[in-house]
Amino acid sequence: MPRLSFIFRTDTHVSDKSPSSWKADYPAEIWSNLEQIGKMAAEHEVTAVLDGGDYFHVKAASRNSHASIIKTADIHRVYPCPVFCVEGNHDLAYNNLDSIERQPLGVLYAAGVFQHCRDQVFRDGSLQVRVVGVPYNPHRTLEELLAIQKQPGDTFLIAVVHALAAEKPPANVEDFFGESVFRYSDLVSQDGPDAFMFGHWHRDQGITSINGKQFVNQGAVSRGALIHENTQRTPQVALLDFDLTGLKTRTLPLVVAPAEDVFDMERKERVESESHSIDQFIMKLQEDASFDPTATIEANIQNLGFANEVRDLALEYLEQARGVG
Repeated sequence: MPRLSFIFRTDTHVSDKSPSSWKADYPAEIWSNLEQIGKMAAEHEVTAVLDGGDYFHVKAASRNSHASIIKTADIHRVYPCPVFCVEGNHDLAYNNLDSIERQPLGVLYAAGVFQHCRDQVFRDGSLQVRVVGVPYNPHRTLEELLAIQKQPGDTFLIAVVHALAAEKPPANVEDFFGESVFRYSDLVSQDGPDAFMFGHWHRDQGITSINGKQFVNQGAVSRGALIHENTQRTPQVALLDFDLTGLKTRTLPLVVAPAEDVFDMERKERVESESHSIDQFIMKLQEDASFDPTATIEANIQNLGFANEVRDLALEYLEQARGVG
């Protein structure tokens, strides 16, 4: 029976340096994850790997080393199939798609390491799967996504989109990100994609089926920020299998070190403690602070009824602020 299959990964966020929240080797984990995905592609005999964007983390081209480009090429040279990418916001300068030729991802396109995912057709006998790539655009509209429709000959249609999407997005998330958040139910149409695969939102939202349409939104391959979500989840990719009977999707977890071994938990506690002290400081100012306009800022701070450690911290930040200027 004809068969086509794909691995979907997203938000790899390759970087030469570890985030400040890490005590382990962040680049080493990313390279390991990419190597694991290549082995999964061989094990499951996939047709292609589809990348949902933000392959790189730092937007400035000059801050991504040649070594990262070479390492990327070396890892993907042994993949058993091509890799098709869409552009995420971190892959672009100033969110401008025209900048891609001057960006590291554009170099990988030009070198043939990655293929540019826009509108690709894959065939096996009578089975045809078309993949449409939708790069990041902060002004992306629902109408643009609904315009992705099956064409004659398409057995199945996939849309790979770098945008915020959820089954039931939290009420405040659109204000927080300043971008539209697409509801799965609004994207369902009779001749629209059989599967939407989303990058951009790092949170693991799993795989959801609505009226026979699949929504794959399993989160980032990377786990850079020290937030609760990243300390609880295991990075993963999705496997999509197509044959003439239908589509089957499932997740494949990556092997990574426990969160407590990679994140600087002590630093997190220090930052949270300092944030709490600053919050107390601001509340105290708002409640009952009375300043002598003839005195220095330092003197006014010393006269406030704070604990010594809070006063000292406020004075330290004041000195740091003056030093920056």
